[in-house]
Amino acid sequence: MNEIIQKMRKDGYPYKIKGNGGYTAVLYDMQPLFDGDHMAIYRYPRGECYHDLLEIQEHFEIVEQ
Repeated sequence: MNEIIQKMRKDGYPYKIKGNGGYTAVLYDMQPLFDGDHMAIYRYPRGECYHDLLEIQEHFEIVEQ
C-alpha cells in the first residue's frame, strides 16, 4: 500500500466504501485542496469519484476501515 493511502487511512478515510448506487469503491488517491486540506479519490467500477470524510460518514456504508 502506498504512502498516500496510508496517510489517508490515518486521517480517518476508510479503505473500502459502498456508495454511489450501491457500488463498492476502494481508496485510490488524494486530491489536495486549499490550506493543506484534502479529499479522497475512490475508484468505482465505472471510474473515480471524490468524497470528503463527512460525506462518507453520513451517506455511505463503510465496508473496510
